[in-house]
Amino acid sequence: MKKKSTNSRQIVRKITTLSLFLAMGIILNIIESFIPLPISIPGVKLGLANTIGLVVLYYYSPKEYAYIGFLRVIIVGLLRTGILSISFMLSLSGWFLSTLISILLYYFKKFSIYGLSCASAVLHGIGQILAVMVIYSSPGLILYLPVLILTGVISGLLTAMVTSLVLLKLDKHISFILKE
Repeated sequence: MKKKSTNSRQIVRKITTLSLFLAMGIILNIIESFIPLPISIPGVKLGLANTIGLVVLYYYSPKEYAYIGFLRVIIVGLLRTGILSISFMLSLSGWFLSTLISILLYYFKKFSIYGLSCASAVLHGIGQILAVMVIYSSPGLILYLPVLILTGVISGLLTAMVTSLVLLKLDKHISFILKE
């Protein structure tokens, strides 16, 4: 009977912790939309909410990483733009491609948090460009790809730097909560 109680406690702890990570990701996504960038470039964001996804990937698995990212996109879409908006479709397509490739790269185990973050940010931009090209039947938008690749690398490096700092603090202070 004690083993069942321990398993239940671990499951509740995991769900609770992942729910908190999801909430933090949603909050960071919303806060980020109010941060003005020095240069306004369509489709470019800092990607601070991706910090949470990378932390989840580090402590849990690609499955939880995908779930938390997907739920964050859905909930932010419902709260901010609606799930039938172009903005939501772009976020979902960017999330899908970046998550798919990030999970594949994760399994190679040769990529640091910096490599995963940069790949994710760049592929998010590529996913968005592909979606815009399909939605508007505008193949010429592929010319915008170098801008999104460059800004994706920059935001990916910043996100990885923040994630590294967060992981250091979590490992040092509260890893007992996250580890099963």
